[in-house]
Amino acid sequence: MMKILIVDDEQPARRKIRSYLAEESGIGSILEAGNGVDAVRLIEEEKPDLVFLDIQMPGMTGFEVIEAVGIDNMPVVVFVTAYDQYAVDAFEVEAVDYLLKPYDQERFRKSFTRAVGQVKVRADGVGDGAASVVRRLLEEVDKGRGYAGRIMVKKGPRFFFIKTGEIAYISAEEKYVKLHTGGDVYLIRETMARMEGRLDPAVFARIHRSTIVNIDHIKEIQPWTHGDYVVILKDGTTLNLSRRFSDRLLSRF
Repeated sequence: MMKILIVDDEQPARRKIRSYLAEESGIGSILEAGNGVDAVRLIEEEKPDLVFLDIQMPGMTGFEVIEAVGIDNMPVVVFVTAYDQYAVDAFEVEAVDYLLKPYDQERFRKSFTRAVGQVKVRADGVGDGAASVVRRLLEEVDKGRGYAGRIMVKKGPRFFFIKTGEIAYISAEEKYVKLHTGGDVYLIRETMARMEGRLDPAVFARIHRSTIVNIDHIKEIQPWTHGDYVVILKDGTTLNLSRRFSDRLLSRF
């Protein structure tokens, strides 16, 4: 019996999905969230099997919900959108689906059946198809919407955004990255490669396999040993610049 979460800021839209679900079998409980912050909380606390996730919501988009929860921690997702510019072609993949508003019950049933199949695959412990598809989808969306101007972070029970310009540097921490903003450090579940792809290369530079730096926060660069350098930030922080990335960074100055 599946646990399902409906996320949409419009109550009629949530009611429509709930009414269509009433015609389906295998459903144990249905949860609702009217905004992204509540969605993140319910996903983390209730661990639903399937989420119908609206994309365009005030304050926090569906994509930002996924980023806050972490791709690998997300349930199976069916995206719901009234806007076809959100890389709709990328949704036409096996494992997840999208519902383009307005949709009818026949289209909903097709999407729901597809999602149920992926829920069963995940329950059987076969691969991470849903996560890999969502990951590819977010990569396509990032290309379409340009570089990130802000990033959602969590501190205690609170979620909020920080501007990318406030980030002095980013360091790797196993399956996470740390965003260093002056005296504050925020931990988010993300890879260095994807984080680098989200950031404007005119502002951020990879200086080590485990470090990305905001060029505007660099005070000076000093030669070190064996072709390496050290990068000194305006707040006094010292970072290693490896030979692998030194030419790419030094060519900018």
